Amino acid sequence: MRAVHLLFAFVAAAGAEKIEVLRDEFGVPHIFAPTVAGAMYASGYLQAEDRLEELHVNIRKGLGTMAEAFGDEWLRHDLRQRMWEHARIARARYADLPENIRALLEAYTAGIAGYKQQHPGELKQADFHIEPWHIVAYGRYTIWRWHEGDAASDLRKAGIEPDPLPYMGSNQMLIAPWRTAMKSVIAVIDPHLSWYGETRYYEMRLYAGRELAYSGGARLGLPFPTLGHSRHVSIAMTTGGPDTGDSFEEQIRDGKYFFGGEWKPLRVERERVGVLRAGKVDWKQYSFEYTHHGPVWAHKDGKAYSMATPYASEFRMIEQAWKMITARNLAGMKQALEMRQYMAQNIMVGTTGGDIFYLRNGRVPVRRTGCDPSRPQPGAGECEWQGLHPVEDLVQIHNPKQGYMHNNNVPPDFMMKDSPLTADKWADRPYLYHATQPRHQRGAMTLEQLDAAANVTAEQAMELAFSTEVFKAGTWQQRIRQAAPQASLLIDWNRRSDAGSRGALAFYLFKMALGRHSRAMEPPAEVTDEEIRAALGASEKRLREEFPHDAVFGTLFRVGRRGGKQTWPVGGGSLSEAGMATPRAISFERQGKEMVGVGGQTQTQIVVLSKKPQSWMILPLGESDDPLSPHFDDQAAKLFSKAKAKPTFFDDRPALEKHVTARQTIEFTK
Repeated sequence: MRAVHLLFAFVAAAGAEKIEVLRDEFGVPHIFAPTVAGAMYASGYLQAEDRLEELHVNIRKGLGTMAEAFGDEWLRHDLRQRMWEHARIARARYADLPENIRALLEAYTAGIAGYKQQHPGELKQADFHIEPWHIVAYGRYTIWRWHEGDAASDLRKAGIEPDPLPYMGSNQMLIAPWRTAMKSVIAVIDPHLSWYGETRYYEMRLYAGRELAYSGGARLGLPFPTLGHSRHVSIAMTTGGPDTGDSFEEQIRDGKYFFGGEWKPLRVERERVGVLRAGKVDWKQYSFEYTHHGPVWAHKDGKAYSMATPYASEFRMIEQAWKMITARNLAGMKQALEMRQYMAQNIMVGTTGGDIFYLRNGRVPVRRTGCDPSRPQPGAGECEWQGLHPVEDLVQIHNPKQGYMHNNNVPPDFMMKDSPLTADKWADRPYLYHATQPRHQRGAMTLEQLDAAANVTAEQAMELAFSTEVFKAGTWQQRIRQAAPQASLLIDWNRRSDAGSRGALAFYLFKMALGRHSRAMEPPAEVTDEEIRAALGASEKRLREEFPHDAVFGTLFRVGRRGGKQTWPVGGGSLSEAGMATPRAISFERQGKEMVGVGGQTQTQIVVLSKKPQSWMILPLGESDDPLSPHFDDQAAKLFSKAKAKPTFFDDRPALEKHVTARQTIEFTK
């Protein structure tokens, strides 16, 4: 640690560094620090101040230590994380990170510790001391599910059902300057994940001298945001990308596996894992077996299967993220992307120089011709990887002639009309294209909207992000008109599931009453007039008997915080049970008589990349975890329910000062 002390010696010599934090009306911290280290210290301090327990829980998840604090229900989770070796690799390789990255991680964890020291006893069950290398382990954990998912899909071909992984979806859009009213790139950053747990973002603005100015949402437990924008670039990501994980079928016998014509010893790692039971932690040692491909993670019919991914021993994701958020142009961004530390993703980058760029990103092994990476491959040596694909091999495009791109979890040939990114161009390496996601309704709706867009304003970009237009609803209106021309409520409906729409609620109830046709996006040929009329009658009866006389879509569909006192009407959403989908993604769960949002738009940002960027942002719930805080669910009530985003006041302190509701000074001494 001596080098780190030297790095901050100038701060200590001059006394404590003073970091100024301004909170706006929604409790979002705007951090103004003289140095990067100071900004990172404040980041850790403020994350702890606002979400102390969740911060520790998230990092425990990455380390695989949840069961020792929360019991048996987390044991399987912990064993999986130990098998992936997040903690083992992070601890072993931490010293190999560049000095500046270690310094920011050490400042960040010092900020967490600083808050806890000033507020002893606030955290109980989840508490433990967070060390800098823990953040590296947690970073690995945050990206792991993508390559694990690729390898898991291979197992299914062998008849093995792997542990389920959560849904991961998102929207992203880039509009070129010539299509916008202000002649600057507009970016829409719109990840769709759970509103609870480690995918719940922490909104922040960070400023540190000339080196750092960034706005976005950070994964709680990481020191800075990646999805967001700086003075120079915007960064968005959505699920989808090349195949970055394989399963290998192994022959195992007596502690050895067969490879290259001989039996080789398995690597065996032992982990001591604790489980909280009856107020006491029970410790037990578990063993994990590895071939050179990776951990042995499944067995069936006398066969063993290992998981292989080129991310297995990687630890530099935070280093790459830092290079990305501090890039000053597209060239600098591409240099950062060459590190290939981020998981398989559709990455979109806009710049203040007018660039729009797409990369189907991933750390992708070169597979042997004749080997099929979509199913378990023979592990004896016939299908060994032949190195890694350079970034130039990956699917990508810079400034397409269409003047726009989106990737709402769709294949590259569906990102724009007449897309040049067609699968046949990668026919010799189909795993680079890896078109596993369908041309679904959310992507189709956005494609039509973008292709028709011209002179787009920031307000119109927000409308695109929060669009509640129901895909293919017009085809159902035509069919209803044929069967029941008197059904004016549905026939005259504007095909938008706005919170205040009675027609949208009636359409939902009608679709739910269609039985076997409920999930259909468009009317099936076999649906009869009698079925249409029967569903209309059933839905009218429900609307009359189960709802208030003035009920609308938002009467049933709501947004609010678990543990909160209130919910609010909301529009849009992904209602697969009724074949209703809008570009605005929200997933719901039933809570009593209401359907309350629990996932979807997780941190929506609209960015105008003018010479001095402007942006707007929203969280679905609120910044604080304290139920007594005014920022517990204020964004749900005042913004999300109304499909509005608030200005970020990015790099505009005079404007911010008019909206400051709290000030604090944080002192950092290294």
